[in-house]
Amino acid sequence: MAEEHYAEIRERSGDFRVEFKGTILAKSESVQELQEYHPSYEFPPVLYFPQSSLRFDQMEKSDRETSCPIKGKAAYWNLSKPEAVENLVWSYPNPLTSVPQLKDHYAFDSSKVEIFRDGAKVEHRPIRKR
Repeated sequence: MAEEHYAEIRERSGDFRVEFKGTILAKSESVQELQEYHPSYEFPPVLYFPQSSLRFDQMEKSDRETSCPIKGKAAYWNLSKPEAVENLVWSYPNPLTSVPQLKDHYAFDSSKVEIFRDGAKVEHRPIRKR
């Protein structure tokens, strides 16, 4: 599989939360961790939070859409409070059959928020070319 583009998803348990400048945007005891593999890029793991854990009162739907060959079409949300941040959150409303666990789960741009697991900050890692 070294030359293929694919993803593995694992359910992770713990005390997870997402904060933006001290405001909690999501909090959950269980998340889906997606690890994407690609022959040309090194992707960091991405945590997807259940829909019920998000503070949608702090967000508004964005017009942006993107497409991934292994996950499907992504929809985005902007942060509206405490300040505006475009396309901070995304999800796959109808994920491809290879990643059904992403249905009703949302990820955050980890370069713009702080993500914590059991009180420890999860380090942001950028995508790197191999």
